[in-house]
Order: sequence, then C-alpha cells, then structure tokens
Amino acid sequence: MINKTVCVACFALIAPLLYADQAGFLNSGGSLASTPVANPPGTLSIVGNTLTFVTNDASTIVNATFTSSSTVENCSGGGKGGHVSCAFTFTGTFSGSLTANGNTQAINGTTYQVYGTNGVVAGGNTGYNSAYTPIYFTDGNARILRSDDLSGTNAITYGSQGTGIGQFYGPSGIALDSSGYIYIADTYNDRIVRIDDMNGTNWMSYGTYGTGAGQFISPQSISIDPAGHIWVLDNGNGRLIRMDDITGANWTKVGSAGSGVGQFGALSSAPGFDAQGRIYVADAGNRWIARFDDLNFTNWTTLSQSQPVGPYTYLFSGPIGVVTDLTGRIYVADGTNLIRVNDMTGANWTSIGLGTFSSHTIAIDSSGMVVLGNGYNAKIVDSEAAVLTSNITGLVQGVYVSVYGAVPLSLPTPRPSAIRFTPATLAFLENIGSPSAAQTITVTNFGGSNINGLTVSATGPFSETDNCPAVLNPAASCSVNVTFTPQAQGATSGTIALKDDSYNQGPLQIIGLNGTGTAPAATVTPTSLSFSSQLLGTTSTARNVTLQSSGTGPLQVTGFTFTGPFTQTNNCVGSMAPAASCTIAVTFSPISVGSTAGSMTITDNAGTQTVTLTGNGASPVTLSSTSMSFGSLVVGSTSAAKTVTVTNRLSTALTINGVAATVPFSIASNTCGLSLAAGASCSVGITFSPTAVGATSGTLTIGDSAINSPQSVSLSGTGSAPVTLSATSLSFSTTTVGSTSSARSVKLTNNQSVALTFTTIVASGPFGIAGNTCVPSIAAGASCSVGVTFKPTATGTATGMLTFTDTAGSGIQTVSLTGTGK
Repeated sequence: MINKTVCVACFALIAPLLYADQAGFLNSGGSLASTPVANPPGTLSIVGNTLTFVTNDASTIVNATFTSSSTVENCSGGGKGGHVSCAFTFTGTFSGSLTANGNTQAINGTTYQVYGTNGVVAGGNTGYNSAYTPIYFTDGNARILRSDDLSGTNAITYGSQGTGIGQFYGPSGIALDSSGYIYIADTYNDRIVRIDDMNGTNWMSYGTYGTGAGQFISPQSISIDPAGHIWVLDNGNGRLIRMDDITGANWTKVGSAGSGVGQFGALSSAPGFDAQGRIYVADAGNRWIARFDDLNFTNWTTLSQSQPVGPYTYLFSGPIGVVTDLTGRIYVADGTNLIRVNDMTGANWTSIGLGTFSSHTIAIDSSGMVVLGNGYNAKIVDSEAAVLTSNITGLVQGVYVSVYGAVPLSLPTPRPSAIRFTPATLAFLENIGSPSAAQTITVTNFGGSNINGLTVSATGPFSETDNCPAVLNPAASCSVNVTFTPQAQGATSGTIALKDDSYNQGPLQIIGLNGTGTAPAATVTPTSLSFSSQLLGTTSTARNVTLQSSGTGPLQVTGFTFTGPFTQTNNCVGSMAPAASCTIAVTFSPISVGSTAGSMTITDNAGTQTVTLTGNGASPVTLSSTSMSFGSLVVGSTSAAKTVTVTNRLSTALTINGVAATVPFSIASNTCGLSLAAGASCSVGITFSPTAVGATSGTLTIGDSAINSPQSVSLSGTGSAPVTLSATSLSFSTTTVGSTSSARSVKLTNNQSVALTFTTIVASGPFGIAGNTCVPSIAAGASCSVGVTFKPTATGTATGMLTFTDTAGSGIQTVSLTGTGK
C-alpha cells in the first residue's frame, strides 16, 4: 500500500484517486512546429494557440490549447563592430485532452521551449497531469476538504471549529486506508479521528492531551500501512506512535532519539510504506531516510547520499517526507528539491528543483503522480520532466458545491414521430482482430414531430459512429456507420440499439447484425538460410523463401524488415487468398570479414514470420600477418627487415594506391607496384629504427581498391639506450672541510654496435675525478668506470654533476652528486 498522507503545513493533502495519469518529456532539435521527443518516442508540435504531441506508435496523443503563454527574446553581444546573438524562450500553460491506449481524458500542463532566431529548438520540457485529480486536504483551521483538482473544482467541506463530534481544531494531517475510510490528525484537540466519508458517517476519535499511552500533544501527521495499522507523528511529545486501529489497540511507541538502529533525530511526518509493507521514515535530524521491516527494526537500512555520479556525491539536506511508487522507486521531499532513487543504495539519484517551494509534505498515487504541499500551495510533480503548480488558498473562505440533475422532456404533440431504418440488417465477413470497412444504416424520422433523446449503441464485436443528434427533426435523416472487428473465427451476432421516444416503434429499436470472423495465417519455408563464404563488396546468388497464406481469411503482407547485410525482392503483392503463395528472393552482401547473422521479418495481418539468416564475409585481400614485433633495439640502429605477403583474392586486378609505415618503422622493400593481378601475391619488407628509449608502435598501411581498404599491420618494438650508467646519482657521507672523501665509482656501458668515443669527462662543484678507465674510447659492448671524490670547501650541503660528453645518442650522460661538509 502507498502512503497517501500529504500535509501542506496548515493545509494537509491526500494523494489523488487512482488512475490519474501524468507524464512529462524532454525534446530537442527540430522546430516548434515539429520537434522530436526521445522518451516516449514521438513528435511535439506547437502551432499558434495549440499544442499536440503524438508518439510514434500513436498510443499516446495530446491535443491541447494554451490558456496562457509568453515569448521572451534574449540577446547578447553587440558593441562597436560586435555580433548580436538572440534566442527566444516560450513558456505556456495549456489544457486539453490526452488519448492513451484508446482512452481519452482532460489534462492540464506546462511547456518551456528555447529556440533561436532560425527557429531551431535547442531544447525544452513539457509536463501534464489529469485535470481530474481529486484530493482530500485540510485547511489547518477547522475543516477537511475534498476537491476534483488543485484549483478546488467541485470542492466539498466537512467540519467546524470545536472539540465535539464533527469538529476540528487545527487539523494538519489526513490519510485514507484501503477501504476508503478517512483519518485526520486533529492537532490542537490532541486526538486522531476516523470517518467513513465526507458526511462524517461513523465518527470515531481516539486520544487525549498528555504524555502517556493513548495521549498526544499536537499530533501533526498520520499514515496507514498496508495492514491497516495507524501511524501518528506525536509532534509535541517528539515520538512516533503505531496502533492497530482507531481504538488504540496495541499502542506502541516506535524508536527513540539518536542515530543508531531504531533511533531518529527529528521527524516531520508519519512513515511511508512500499508494496511489501516495509516502513520508510524521513529523518531530517540525521539527514537520512531509514527503512525497516517491522517494530523490531529488522533489516534496518539508511540512505544519506547518492552513489557517485561522476566526480560528485549528493547528500540529503533535511528530508521531511518519503513515499514509494508501485515499482519500488523512492521519492523524498528534501527542502526545495524532490529527490528520487531506485532503491536504498541511492542508485539513479535524480533531483527535481522546485524553485522557492519548500515542501512540508509528500504523497503519491498509483500512477506515480507526486503531490507536494508547503502550507499555502500544492504542486503536482511529473517525476520525469516538469512541475505543475496550483493555488488552493482561496478555498479557506468559501466553497461552491455544484449539483447536477436530470429534467424530463415533454412528448411532442400533436403529430407523433415515426422512425425508420434502412437496411433492416447487416452482414459482415472479416479477419479476426481487423476492423471491417464501414457499412451504413440510414435512420429517418418520417413522422411529424421530433424524435427526442436519440442515442445509438452497438453490442457484440461491432462498433458504431453516427451523426445522429439528440433531437432528430421530422423528415430528417442521420447515418450510423457500423464496423465489425471479430475476436474469434466463425459466425457471431450483435445489435445496433436505438433509444428514443418515437411514436411508432416505442423507446427501443433493435437492428440485427451478423458477422463471420475469418483468420489469416502464414507459413514460411524454409525458416532459415545459410550463405557460403562471400567476398566483401560482392553479392551472393539469391536464395528463395516461400510465404503461403494458410488461414481461412486473406493474407495481406505489409512489410519486410532485415537485420544484417541481407536484402530481398518479392512478388508478394496485394491480398493473398487462402492457399495462395508468393516468393521472396534473399541475397547476402557482406560488409565485414567473418561470420555474420541476421534475420528477415515478414509483417502481415497474421502477425510476423521470421527467417534466420547466416553468412560468412571473406576479405578480398589477405595478409600473411596482421602484426609484427621487432623486439628490443638500440636507439639509432636499424633492425633486419621483416616481410608481409599481400594476396589478391579478387577475380580482377587490385589497384595499389600506396604503401606506408609510420615512424620509427620504414619500408625496406616493396614488390607490389601499382597493381596486383587477380590471385597474385606481393611482399613488403619493414625495418625498425628506434629514435627514443622505450616501447613504441606503428602501422603498416596498404591502400588499395578493395572495399575494406586500407589493409593494415600493427608494428611494435622497443628502443634501448645506447649508453647506460650503473647509477644516476652519488651521495657522499659527511666530510670535514678541506679533507677529501674516499672515491665512489660509476660504471658506464656502451650498448652500441660501434665504439664509443669520449670528448670530456668532468665533475663540477667540490667534487673531483679520482680515476677514469673510459678515456679516450671503449669498444662496442664494453664498459668503463670513473671514480669521484668529495672535498668540501664549506660546511653544509654541496651539489655537483659528473658529466660524460661522447658520441652516443644525445652525446651527454650525467650523474648528480651530493655531499655535506662539516
């Protein structure tokens, strides 16, 4: 059961009755006259004073007229020689009709659109809800109220100020149970009340002022759980109470103060409940919502923040109310925001801003329409896109109650009416589930007086539309168009009933209708096709599929849908009589190498038939290898060549447009030329010349005239340093100023395939070279060493550098030197 309590501070609201529809959507692109909507897929159109929205499948249609609208131009830029850029915002409030799945109802809504001077829509949002949205609420003074909508249409009231039966003093909470009984938190009378209806039938109250069991101090919120238990926020006592019924049976104080399991910081409303009966509490004091299964706080769970959304995590600021919809999603009134999450993990945290509207209460109906109250106004919030606002404060001063009745009409005199209809019966033959072409019955008043109260209705699998007025004048005629939509095969019957006050036929005439339902059916042979290997860019030989009309009614093919690289031609034209057949020729044109799967779906008035399709795409050009690794190689050297063989599998010559390799790889040889004959092969040699230390990659690209051009080979290799040092830094122990440290050595290795020659080897700062086996050169692959000493000239830390200048790579290798003088 859904918690239906919503208090508007002094005002309290109860959620709308069941089946009130509400929705919203975002749009972008297009123009005001036609802008696409992604969810639900459809088209929004704003032309003149009208707004229309139609989903792609026509299951939802909105036709509305604006009750108010405004367009505002906003420009920026300008100045001397500056460019001025302008845009427009369109805001409108509308009313009209919503047709969803064949059902029509009145709606109210708002739309907000942003578009440029070129008419292109940047984006917008639209929301709407049922115009008929009955709600119960309190005025916070002495009455409870019920109205058909948030504007107070057809509002009725109950109660007056006082302490007796039928009287309230500051009622601030209201709820309904599953039987429709009304529960009120009668705040300043320190009691709760239950009545059957808005007449106050079977008034029952419970509670007195005090702090004990069965006592309240200013109860301000009430809710009913799925089992019928009553939950009351006893505000003056700072406690949450649950009892079995209005007699106070099993009065229980729920929880205590704190932030542990079963503890609350500060509550503003009675709990909400989900379809499983679990209990949800909004705890503003602890800035979380809590959920538990029962009065033992089984499965106590709290939620205070969202799951990470990119770099952000969102927190509750002070939740005052929580409810759930039928899918289990959780809605939380949190200050000036309505927050929705999928579950108690905080998944899919969505926040809708309410402007300056700070919610005091929240409720939800079975359609997912959320109602919020703040003490003066109420809002209906579409949980996807928009916020709709209404004002109910005017109801405090006075309410109109509309009463409707029926007034009988006099019989016409002196000349009586007479009714006639032609033909006297109708017969139909049609496929089941498909409406037939209309047949017409002509109704004529051939008397001398009006036929009054004329109505037309159909029974059975028949429907009618007519232009018959309620008053059909003498000598006048009207038409009744009848269609037959059989739901089963075989003969069936129904009637057209005409109700009126005709003199000659009396108050009811029956026209007999007969129909026979037929059923189309389809058989497809075979149900799967498999195509052999096919070169990219070519099309296979066609393979045939036979579609046969195998039912008792005509088969009408309406379309073919394919997935995958398959196409068809067919002779399935017009209506196919039972036992007739047609042929679909299917071909395969692969667009990628490897196996591929698809399907052909035939759509007709028998439903859909599917043929599974498979095939294999073969490359017109093959390579002996699609990747090459050159291993590790010293920077500045060149590897031996590696070869790739290219083979043309086409039946025609292959044009070679170019062969290239990315640096540090290069083409060493190429026998492919400008053209490669059908079935022939050629080769390309590649070398690796690393220019930097570390792993590198590249690509060999062969451009050609094949459909999958270019062909590519991934290349990889690693550049190693020409010279390596045993250490990149030396640190000397603390040495007395003026004395010399013991020597420390650095080993240098020549990784090149040629000798390494040194130009200079020097040490800077208070460091000196104590030994050197490197001068003037070392052979390929050889090593040498240099000794370094530290002779400080002052106390404190000293730094320097050992620098090798040579013929390798960049020509310089360095070792940083540090020491401390004392």
